[in-house]
Amino acid sequence: MENIPRLKAAFRRAYPDAPEPVVCRAPGRINLLGEHVDYNGLPVLPMTIDRDICVACAPRNDHRVRLSDREPPFPPAEFVNGPDIAPSPAGSWENYCKAAFQGLNRHFGVENPPGLDIRVSGDVPIAAGLSSSSALVVACALACLKALDKSLGPDISRIELATLLADAEQYVGTRGGGMDQAIILLGEEGDACKIDFHPLRAEKVPVFDEYVFVACNSLVKAEKTGAALTRYNEGPLSCRLIRALVEKQAQTEFGDEIELAHLADLWYGPLCLTNAEVASLFDAAFEKDTTTLEEAAAALDMAPQAIRDAWIGELPEPEGGFPLRARARHQLTEFKRVDAARDLALTGDAIGFGRLMNESHASCAQDYAVSCPELDELVAIARRAGSIGSRLTGAGFGGCTVNLVPAKDVDRFRATVERQYYRTYLPAHRIPCDESTLESSILLVRPTPGAGYLS
Repeated sequence: MENIPRLKAAFRRAYPDAPEPVVCRAPGRINLLGEHVDYNGLPVLPMTIDRDICVACAPRNDHRVRLSDREPPFPPAEFVNGPDIAPSPAGSWENYCKAAFQGLNRHFGVENPPGLDIRVSGDVPIAAGLSSSSALVVACALACLKALDKSLGPDISRIELATLLADAEQYVGTRGGGMDQAIILLGEEGDACKIDFHPLRAEKVPVFDEYVFVACNSLVKAEKTGAALTRYNEGPLSCRLIRALVEKQAQTEFGDEIELAHLADLWYGPLCLTNAEVASLFDAAFEKDTTTLEEAAAALDMAPQAIRDAWIGELPEPEGGFPLRARARHQLTEFKRVDAARDLALTGDAIGFGRLMNESHASCAQDYAVSCPELDELVAIARRAGSIGSRLTGAGFGGCTVNLVPAKDVDRFRATVERQYYRTYLPAHRIPCDESTLESSILLVRPTPGAGYLS
């Protein structure tokens, strides 16, 4: 956790005329199981971690919001607070603050919101799949609530705020679900959480007494800008088309009145299908491994451009078509793994839980195509080093793995991963890793309380 006196001192240096600041904290998170399913309304199993983004903030007498951070990649920024805030260029860090402010201003109907001076600090690794960006959104939202003289609880519940911020964060261009905001606000000290959606709810899930979770950073940046943003959004956009095609198949089998707002409605909606029935429906909807845009248009009785306008936008069509069969299969199998993992955690079956983590990585890599060679290598090394379950965590394409390691073997695990991945594999593939980077790349993580105020 950030040193609060040091953060306040940095705030005073940056804004010498400001009043005494309040400090807001939002933890990072690591996802244990349930990857790329939250935007379909399916459950996930993340936990908060003992790494935080903290902001010191104080109100201003005008509408200006001034931001500064101790890290060089995040230059000072400034914008005018209001119900409609123009975004900065894609990739600008202040957009995450703007997302929170605009979402709350619109929620409370504030026409002339106050300004703020904000100093940001934290120790959540950036672009590592540990949700530093959503932690910043949540921390800035808590700062905004203070400026609006609103209280977390009486004026807006944690569940309401998590739901609001999941929508608000799409301001920055990502089309994710609500897992990150939910666990950051609803997380529990000492426990993971199974999170369900529509409506949002969280259930405490115990972690294992004799095992620990270790995050290992691949040092491949899991960016969400430029070409990486297109790769990230491929999953949610593909799933929109999957939902439309599955809805059409469900109407054929069960009646024209069937409507699916989310894929999760297959299980939780009026249909209440079993896993076997969902698998059968997917098989009927996706008879081939790939579906071209023309084939989808014929199945839906729509023009190809109408499909783009309704669901997938400018998502490039791969040669041979979209791999919708595998993408749909991942949704089903990952849903089953999350449900099973919750039960295994409740009974203390770490071995079974780890096996599901391994299966999840295979599905993420093969069916959902969100892994990369470095993540696959890091997972393989971690298993040889003693992990009983290893998988990518977060959006993929880089970032961290999460590993379930016997507590008694952590030192051996760390030494083996350091030697085989960071000192051997990375140099052989010309990926830089100096001693200071290595020191912060293997993190034993523990669940901490959800976001809140420290002073």
